Amino acid sequence: MLHRLAAPALGVLLLLIAGAVAQAAEACKFVKLVDLPVTMEGLRPLISTKINGKDALFLVDSGAFYSMLAADAPPKFGLKTTAAPFGFYIKGVGGDQGARVSRVEEFTYAGVPIKGIEFLVSGEGYGPGAAGLIGQNILGATDMEFDLANGVIRLFRGKDCEHANLAYWAAGMALSSLAIEDQTPTKPHIIASAKLNGHDIRVVFDSGASTSLLSRAAAARAGVTASSDGVVSAGIGGGIGSRKIETSIGLFQEFALGDESIKNARIRISDRELPGADMLLGDDFLLSHRVMVARSQRKVYFTYSGGPVFRLGQPSGSRVADAGPAASGSSAAGAAAQQEGPKTADEFSRRGAASAARREYPAAIADFGHAIELEPNESRHYYDRAMARLNNLEPVLAMSDLSQTLKLKPDDLRALSIRGELYLSSKDTTAAEADFDAALKLAPQDKQMPLRFAATYVRARLYEQAVQKLDTWIAAHPNDDLDPAALEGRCRARALWGKQLDAALADCDAAMKHNQKLSVTSETRALVLFRLGRYDEAIKEYDATLRLQPKSPWGLYGRGLAKLKKGQATEGQADIAAATAVQPAIEREMKSYGLAPGDVAGGRPVAATP
Repeated sequence: MLHRLAAPALGVLLLLIAGAVAQAAEACKFVKLVDLPVTMEGLRPLISTKINGKDALFLVDSGAFYSMLAADAPPKFGLKTTAAPFGFYIKGVGGDQGARVSRVEEFTYAGVPIKGIEFLVSGEGYGPGAAGLIGQNILGATDMEFDLANGVIRLFRGKDCEHANLAYWAAGMALSSLAIEDQTPTKPHIIASAKLNGHDIRVVFDSGASTSLLSRAAAARAGVTASSDGVVSAGIGGGIGSRKIETSIGLFQEFALGDESIKNARIRISDRELPGADMLLGDDFLLSHRVMVARSQRKVYFTYSGGPVFRLGQPSGSRVADAGPAASGSSAAGAAAQQEGPKTADEFSRRGAASAARREYPAAIADFGHAIELEPNESRHYYDRAMARLNNLEPVLAMSDLSQTLKLKPDDLRALSIRGELYLSSKDTTAAEADFDAALKLAPQDKQMPLRFAATYVRARLYEQAVQKLDTWIAAHPNDDLDPAALEGRCRARALWGKQLDAALADCDAAMKHNQKLSVTSETRALVLFRLGRYDEAIKEYDATLRLQPKSPWGLYGRGLAKLKKGQATEGQADIAAATAVQPAIEREMKSYGLAPGDVAGGRPVAATP
């Protein structure tokens, strides 16, 4: 059913947009149809649409074969859902996931109303406030330019452009172009070939992936494994599907795409295979490049815009690019589509969001400041500047902006949550509780929010309060799909607290029984066993942690402490040295929890400093 719908949706959309610019098409061979303003929420490109006349934010996801609504969206927009075809499921990074179907009578995209379009209904977490994602059944209607650094996606239509260079902006720049694989309704992904350490890999241009992701099998073919030099633990990730995945960051001598070569590239590695590809090129890549997906030519053009390509905010290796041909032959539409500097508050805001996504916080703060000057009563500009200031380590100024946000919009859920976390970090629990309570009253159906607040208490080392909040949540949500995360969180709070350790062990065991065994749960369980003085079991559990994440600094250090308690001085010191090599500040961090070699007695903390 869904495959039959895909092609008509594309055709109708293309005709509607093309009709809106028919006069321009007569004069130009490569015509810009429309600009789609993009707001980067972190590393997620969101655009504004309408569902039956109601405003709705959607994630632009070039890696999704079909457009989807989040599971909680239909009730918000008064939509009904029906069962998907028998045996239908969605395959993603996090495994397989079921779905339903919902029909939208009028969906407005790029200013064009599309009548009677169906969406899959599945999953959540498409971005703050996002109702869903737009996939290839809609995106595939046109040629598309990703200019995320300037906060815009542009749609184009070509005529007689088979041999033209469509990178209209690239005159005098190093330009790369490469062929993409044939696309069909069942395989609509944008797939090209690249090389990693000289080995061929298949990459998908995926704007729905916040960061680029490489399969562990492809990394191994390129000579990098979990235990290789330069590999570090990157924690737990996920995507479509309920399963969580172990991730790490590996160092690769060279990543080559088209005429661009990135030396000493640090790339995130996934513990699971990626459906249909070896690597996802995510928004970190798209933010550092300007990319034209020319479906009409089965090509992708791109130029480098600046900043790290992978692992934004960290050294990402040096970039080398061979000069490509200067752009020519794509008609006068190129000059019309060139973007000048921002003039309106929205334009400054979008450019600021893109800078913040690249972790260029001073530039983001400046642009949000210009937006505030132009729209001093718009609360979101203060919130955006607050987040940039917070990431720029300016918490006092961030607090001021959050308070101004709430003065203008007292029901701003995000501002209440973040201000509460700031209050808690300064141990002002009364003010924090007031903000958290206000946020919870605004979103009583949000099951994840209380868990996020509990994690904030753990980070603030207010363990007793964290445990109390998790007690309340777990009692209220029996047999919930979030139970494993809640149980692991309560286990960790008790483990770091050093109290209620038998209950902590029961929590970790229950979390593992409910879910697959993850390194974070294994590591926490090992700490509980260590603090119970059960060193042999702790070493065994740390071994399990390190099989999943061989470079985990907490796993290595904890196992080293357990071996020292067993009198295995040489082995214990070797593990501690290995942990320190991965994370030089690990000893200071562990000491603050009473876990440095000289601070443990019977496995329990002697003194923990905040």
